[in-house]
Parts: sequence; C-alpha cells; structure tokens
Amino acid sequence: MKGRFVTLVAVLLALLTTATPLLAKKKTLRPEDNWNVKITPDAGAAARGEKASSDTLILKEGFLRLRGGVEQGFGAAPYKLEGNVITAQTRSSSEGKIDWTTNWTGDTIAGRMVWTKKDGAVLTYTFSGTRAPVEKAKKKKS
Repeated sequence: MKGRFVTLVAVLLALLTTATPLLAKKKTLRPEDNWNVKITPDAGAAARGEKASSDTLILKEGFLRLRGGVEQGFGAAPYKLEGNVITAQTRSSSEGKIDWTTNWTGDTIAGRMVWTKKDGAVLTYTFSGTRAPVEKAKKKKS
C-alpha cells in the first residue's frame, strides 16, 4: 500500500512538473496581421488638402503594406521589428517614399508615417487602430 502511495505521488509530481510550464505559457502575440487603422494628416498635410481616412495596414511574412497604397504604386516593403517598434519604408516610382514608425501592443497599433513626395514635399500623418477581425472562410454551396 505504501509503495502505491509513493508511486502515485511520484506520478503526480511528474505531471505537475511537465504540465505547469505548458499551462503557464501565454500565447505570444506577433504584429503580423491585418490592422484597421485611421490615418490623420498633421496640420501641414491638412493645409495641403490631405484628409483623414481609414485603411488596412497589413503586416505579413515580414512585409508591411497599406492596402490603399497600391493605388499610388506603393508595394510591400520589409519591416524591422525591435521589441514593439516596427519600422519600414515603402516606395512608389511615381509618388515617392513613406517612412513608417509603428508601435504595437497586443491588439492595438499606432504610429507615424512620413511621406516624402517625388517633388520633395513632406507630408506627415499619424495613425492608430486595432487588429482586423478574422474573416471566416465561406462554405461553398454544393
């Protein structure tokens, strides 16, 4: 009887030792996702006619892109991640470049984009937003 008790205690201790780290692990959040963002021009950009807008910032497989930037020729660019700070530079052959500095925490993101146009004009914007809801795949009707 005593031998069974010792065996049971040993098994329970082994389970606790291996299960506790697994249970304690939190899901590691990564910035890679689609982010619904509101983009706001600073006073200088607003004086040049720039308006606030909403868009989707996409961070995927180490690349950053703004969904609406495609219309102006801005493609995806590799981003650098240091802690919670993301930096990147997107380019357009016709519109110039945008320097991105972004801070993300969990399900929120905020930052600054500085657009240097081909003519040398510099427009500055701030943006903030949240992770976009995950779109569920639609079932095909048979």
